[in-house]
Amino acid sequence: MLNTHRGKEIFFLVLKVLFVCFVFSLMYIPVVIIIYQSFNATANSITPLAWGGFTFENYAEIFTNRQLYTSILDSLLVSLWTTFLSTIFGLFASIGIHALDKKARRAMDFLNDIPMLASEIVTGISLMIIFSLLKPIFPNIFGFPSMLLAHIFFTVPYVILMVLPKLEQMDESLFEAAQDLGCPPLKALFKVVIPSLMTSILMGALIAFTLSIDDFVISFYTQGNGFSNFSNYVYSSYTKKNFSAGAYAFDALLTFITLAIVLFVSLRSSHKKNEKGIKRA
Repeated sequence: MLNTHRGKEIFFLVLKVLFVCFVFSLMYIPVVIIIYQSFNATANSITPLAWGGFTFENYAEIFTNRQLYTSILDSLLVSLWTTFLSTIFGLFASIGIHALDKKARRAMDFLNDIPMLASEIVTGISLMIIFSLLKPIFPNIFGFPSMLLAHIFFTVPYVILMVLPKLEQMDESLFEAAQDLGCPPLKALFKVVIPSLMTSILMGALIAFTLSIDDFVISFYTQGNGFSNFSNYVYSSYTKKNFSAGAYAFDALLTFITLAIVLFVSLRSSHKKNEKGIKRA
């Protein structure tokens, strides 16, 4: 009886491990394939997964292929501005929501969740219609302005989602203590509140950048006037059969940079926690 029970425990443990491995493989195998292709000399061949030798030429193609290079610059321009503006808007929106009473805060939380739950195609078409209505007033709205506004629209809720819980955990007496010591409210905000939220602000900014730089659907409906981001370049180049292997290299670079930033933020956060634990001890 004991052996049967032990056998069931081992069986379910193995099943759980296999399930976890299966889920993680679905998430990470595409990333591994992209990195593999970025160093593959025959990435543009008819059989792209066939190994044709190790090369860095795909990375050089980022700068030699003009269309790819332009799309990357357009993507970075939109993503960096989106990250900067959505982080600022999300931070101050979080502070404003936190200052509301509980009933109003619940209502604002609900409104903040709607853009994240809405389908991207619905958001993209809705924004396209709005920009089309504004086109007679602003003839050049399609392009960088439309894509930037669209990206800010769908990334701000994620920044709020990252910052607001941390703001609710923060000790409000810190802000009051700073004011009691003669610090003006605005100075207390930048000297006390924002440094306390820095980890969540950085994570919100990272999420905003990641969502912006790889967005396709919303960007597809809000591009124009010769302005197109990297994801739209990949789509159009595949349909026109002039895909550049440099796209694999750029994707791999983004993966490496993102991993480095995540590791840096995680190590910084754990280092701060360890310092606090030592001080308390």
